[in-house]
Amino acid sequence: MESEETKFVIKQIKAKLKQELPGDKPRSLLAPFINGVHQELAKPCKSSKQSAVLLLLWERNEKIQIVFTLRSARLLSHSGQISFPGGKTEINEITGVNETAEETALRETYEEIGVPQYNIEVLGRLSPIFVLPSNSFIIPVVGYSKNYLDFKVNHNEVDEVFTKPLDFFTFDNIKQKKWDIRGELIDIPYWAVHHSIPLWGATAMILAEFIEIYRNINRV
Repeated sequence: MESEETKFVIKQIKAKLKQELPGDKPRSLLAPFINGVHQELAKPCKSSKQSAVLLLLWERNEKIQIVFTLRSARLLSHSGQISFPGGKTEINEITGVNETAEETALRETYEEIGVPQYNIEVLGRLSPIFVLPSNSFIIPVVGYSKNYLDFKVNHNEVDEVFTKPLDFFTFDNIKQKKWDIRGELIDIPYWAVHHSIPLWGATAMILAEFIEIYRNINRV
């Protein structure tokens, strides 16, 4: 059963997603510094691949949770990283045209963690984001399930699925670590959501925009 508070919050989030979105300002808080220089958020080019991910919310123990996946170490792209379910946009088998972002996000969520689309209410979209290393233009979709989620993990793509309470995420508990990647010293802002893997990069930046929206919903 949904709590009344959860119903209220989900309704507010859905309304906020129809308004002007915060965009790059909160996302820049999770952008890395390379050799001490703050990285501007990159812009896509004509050859960029369109993708979509699903930021999936779920109530458990009267708390709204966010669903994360740990990508398989066997994948060629972004292996071993924390992410949202998602992937590349494909041709819709029925219509013969490109999938919408919502269709891609829901299809990939079912393929990766076994949550069928009839269990998910689409609340709206966040601002698109370009990921330079994979040349991907990602449209984040926000969804909510009021039903119990019985995850069925596709281990060809996902090593683990886990959740974290929405209220855990604030801009005050962002941590930072230094990595030396191919001779460049990179300061990585991240959230500590997993016992061994930090939540950073595009997934963290997508989440930052959502957290800014959540922070500004009307409270009763």
